[in-house]
Amino acid sequence: MPDSLEYETLRRLVVERRSTRRFRPDAVSRELVEKVLDVARHSPSAANSQPWEFVVVEEGEVRRRIARAAASVFSEARKRDSSFNWSVSVQPFLGQAPVLIVVLGDRRMMEAYPNILRGNVLLRQSLANCVYGLQLAAASLGLATAWGTLQGGTAEAEIRELLGIPDTFVIDHIVPLGYADEREGARAAALEPARLRAPRRRDLDSIVHWGCYDVSKARSDEDARDFVWLETVTRVAREP
Repeated sequence: MPDSLEYETLRRLVVERRSTRRFRPDAVSRELVEKVLDVARHSPSAANSQPWEFVVVEEGEVRRRIARAAASVFSEARKRDSSFNWSVSVQPFLGQAPVLIVVLGDRRMMEAYPNILRGNVLLRQSLANCVYGLQLAAASLGLATAWGTLQGGTAEAEIRELLGIPDTFVIDHIVPLGYADEREGARAAALEPARLRAPRRRDLDSIVHWGCYDVSKARSDEDARDFVWLETVTRVAREP
């Protein structure tokens, strides 16, 4: 019989999980790190390819160098997309977390995918599943995480060299792991959009269509644009 208590526990983890951008310096035991990664490795993957491997970084100076490399592209990025709310990005704060989990994807596993989908789509999807499993496991243990996307460019090359990562692997994400600094996070004005908007979710009835698409629920282009600028954490003010 279905266990409603297990469902409610899972739902609570999903609802309460947040992407954290400010961390306390408190150490995380390797036992906890291994528990988190044990859940992550059981995530579903295309063709059961299990393309993930992890580099766990604990040494302070290496974490800071990774953070600098990951944030190095922001200056140019701001010029190209000035209306994007770069203040909610986690990359500059990676060095604060006591543990960084660098998530790698083995490109050779793409051979398991059908030729028509032989690009990196299924690889990336598999790794995203893995990272989400990792985040839920961390939340269940009272630990905080965030998404630190890193895909290509000079930053990836620098981090690859720093950590001795073979070219066989793509560096997909860097996940900071630690304990949330709630006080510092609350003081950070730049994080206000995330604090206010991140918990909100669209109503279930508005996104579920039974049998076929219910056009009466369809959002207009204006509604969709309003959602981008009023509900997401990356666009917080109307374009001039």
